[in-house]
Amino acid sequence: MIEDLRKQQMELVKQKAARAKQRRRKRILILVPLLLLLLAVGFVVSQIMINRHFITTRFQLQSEKVTTTIKLAVLSDLHNMEYGAGNSELIEAIRAEQPDLICMIGDMVNQDDRKVSSLYRLCEELEEIAPIYYTLGNHEGALMYSQLDTIPLDTELEERGVNVLINESVNWQKEDTVIRLIGIAIDDSGYDRWAKDALEETWNLDGYKIVLSHFPGLYEGKLKDANFDLALAGHYHGGLICIPGAGGLYHPETGFFPQYWGGQYETTNGTLIVSRGIGNHGWIPRINNQPELVIVEISPSIQEG
Repeated sequence: MIEDLRKQQMELVKQKAARAKQRRRKRILILVPLLLLLLAVGFVVSQIMINRHFITTRFQLQSEKVTTTIKLAVLSDLHNMEYGAGNSELIEAIRAEQPDLICMIGDMVNQDDRKVSSLYRLCEELEEIAPIYYTLGNHEGALMYSQLDTIPLDTELEERGVNVLINESVNWQKEDTVIRLIGIAIDDSGYDRWAKDALEETWNLDGYKIVLSHFPGLYEGKLKDANFDLALAGHYHGGLICIPGAGGLYHPETGFFPQYWGGQYETTNGTLIVSRGIGNHGWIPRINNQPELVIVEISPSIQEG
């Protein structure tokens, strides 16, 4: 009798332990996904907070075609964002760099913006620091040409002292160094129709040639063998999500892992620098991919011996 009671008690203890273990397992199954979700949300929120501030990315180049150092401040893909009231943080960062030229390479606004006064104010401030050379991205193109209520962005910018380059080139000079700035305001699909003839002779001219072109895809296509010294592009937003060791993850135009997602590349005839952009557009946040102001310094080649 006593032995039977002991067995029953032991069985009850085992059942209670099993039920407790099952409850712990259920709690873990609920808590672990919840914890992972909270960590993911926290990480994304932290990235959004980080992306309210930009970093400065620097590139150092050398060339026999320059006799004095040329410093460029490069802005791409601002998408009408502001850093500080009236973009004061961005303006002061550029002022501190004391650039020779400011290059705006497209998508400084959004195609659905009806007010672009913040861009006009930014250009007015920056034009007091250095000459601005501006080429169009797809968003400016939509504002100027594709909307029912178009905005004459190029005219408004030129009235504020900005040099807008639409499939054309101009010379700029510092001391004995001649810089030829080539602005291409079209992507690879429209290059032959809108830009090829206008720029045909430009590639054989003397001087240090800098191409301002929003679209990196040009250098996989129509400009793959073009004769330039430096090309500046943007558009891909650094692939939005940067995977350590693999690069930018995605852009709708290219799919996964765009070739020229951001940074410096050596092409057939020149150097391509792709900005990861200083703003964002769309619902996908930038992850591990902080907005950037790009500074490029071109110095005379050091003569050996």
